[in-house]
Amino acid sequence: MSQPSTEDALAAYKTLHRALLTSTAGKWRDLDLSMQQLRAIYFLRDEEGMSVGRLAELFGIGLPAASLLADRLVRSGYVERRDDPADRRRVLLSLTRTGLRLVTDLREGSHSLLRRWMSSLSDEDLAALTRGWRALAEVASNHGRVMEHSAL
Repeated sequence: MSQPSTEDALAAYKTLHRALLTSTAGKWRDLDLSMQQLRAIYFLRDEEGMSVGRLAELFGIGLPAASLLADRLVRSGYVERRDDPADRRRVLLSLTRTGLRLVTDLREGSHSLLRRWMSSLSDEDLAALTRGWRALAEVASNHGRVMEHSAL
């Protein structure tokens, strides 16, 4: 058997990703959200109480565009605005219960499916998968720290 390559690993990842998307397509198909709106919801889940300026920074867009994005999410019921108690000139964005439920449902649906698939693996394959993901997470974590330090 030949040595596995990065391309082999990426091909396997693409196959897994495609299967995951196909299996969860029903939940995603009915969403009336743009990809940018969905990404903003995920950012807000990770960073509670985000300012509109921070949202603009994450997307690399101007404040007016970020404000419009926030407005659409507020109108759809996924996000709420509130004044920053430390600085009344700043507006903070956070997910509503509806927004949190959406993220949880989408993520948990994928995780549930992955759990079911992983439960079908042999102990040896599951251990190998765990080692591989941990190793990749470590590389990604170190890469993130290197990028932070190089930006300073």
